[in-house]
Amino acid sequence: MINREILWRILVPVALGLFLAACAGSERSRDASEGEDPSAGNHRGDDPGRDAQSVSDLRLAPDHALIKTVQLHPTGSETDIPVIRADQGTPLRLAFDLMETRGRPLSIYFYHADRSWRRDLVPAEFMARFQRDNIMEYRPSSATLLRYTHYEYTFPNDAIGMTISGNYILRVTEQGMEDDVLFERPFYVSEQSVPVNVRLDEILLIGSQWQATQPFVTFPLNRDNVNAFDYTVCFTQNRNFGAPRCADTPSLANSPNVAFQLERDEAFAPDVAPFYLNLGVVQPGGRLERTDQARTPWQAWIEPDYAKFPGTLPAPFLNGQSVILDGVPGVGDPSREAEYVATTFRFVPLGEAPVRGGVAVAGSFSGWQSDSLMTWNAADRWYERTVLIKQGEHEYTYRLSDAAHIRAFSEGQPRLRNQFTSFIYFNDVRRQTDRLVAVVGVVR
Repeated sequence: MINREILWRILVPVALGLFLAACAGSERSRDASEGEDPSAGNHRGDDPGRDAQSVSDLRLAPDHALIKTVQLHPTGSETDIPVIRADQGTPLRLAFDLMETRGRPLSIYFYHADRSWRRDLVPAEFMARFQRDNIMEYRPSSATLLRYTHYEYTFPNDAIGMTISGNYILRVTEQGMEDDVLFERPFYVSEQSVPVNVRLDEILLIGSQWQATQPFVTFPLNRDNVNAFDYTVCFTQNRNFGAPRCADTPSLANSPNVAFQLERDEAFAPDVAPFYLNLGVVQPGGRLERTDQARTPWQAWIEPDYAKFPGTLPAPFLNGQSVILDGVPGVGDPSREAEYVATTFRFVPLGEAPVRGGVAVAGSFSGWQSDSLMTWNAADRWYERTVLIKQGEHEYTYRLSDAAHIRAFSEGQPRLRNQFTSFIYFNDVRRQTDRLVAVVGVVR
């Protein structure tokens, strides 16, 4: 007969192991159920220990239908990426509209993530005081035909502060209801604790008619007992946070500095120029073919976009963001006084024939999410869709799964300006996460 004490020693660890495995499986299931930002071109990495080049787990809940024009950026610059830098102290400004006349307090929650955007820590490990706050600054639109409520929130603040650096995700919900999600957005907190030198090499790739960009960074190790192999450097082109390209093998040939470079086949091909839309002044001209201000809301028709001529050149560099405060001339407070315009997009496909899989339009005005397909107009031989868009400057593109159209878009004229951002991560074993020790962006 087996001794009861021996049996107990055997069964308890087994049961505990099964319990922890079940909890981990439940957490993975919860993460997998999160909405994914269609703009990011994400793919989910199955193995967290795999090379960071192929791992991205940025999954965001889709925007609620009543939420419009979400902006998240450093205060004073609508086109900069959302980074809280320890060396600057500039807070982030979150602004958005609720398409209802009467506003109400909402809640905001914060989550930490590792370098591959897996939400990893509990609030006590990364928040100084509270994980959530209430958004109490909201006001109705002023003298607009289509009424809405405008919200503003700035952080860090007296209630919200982050104790460690890294990737973060904010979530706005109905007040006090964490799972009643209105939208989510990513941002970064950087220590800026090491000086980083960035070099952008231009190289030719086989099969490409344009030069690609191969980033190269060097920086000193900030402590003698730090291992260079504990660092990973990730690079993004423009605002594509969900598809970073990472290098986790350092070169020590630049001693006393350490160097990281993307492999040649990971170099960034030029981003195709996006389409540009200026609704600052709603009247015919530029890309606005015709307008109608006798209706509520105002209406505007953009000139047709052609698959064989993707993108708008020249156009200002918006870095994937909407510009509202500086994009509506002659209006005292565009955040509350700008009109929403029913804007009609028209897309002419290759051969002026329906496209297998359909066509969707997505832009900075929608968080680069595409919620439904455009409608085929057989008489005019194009796709069309009307979207409610706030006055200002915006970028947009069309989403297709058809191979011929994907190829046509990839062969379009590249952007005239691009932002390449380097993220220096340190694998902190003590904290069991990735700290973000520096962020450096270069626009050229």
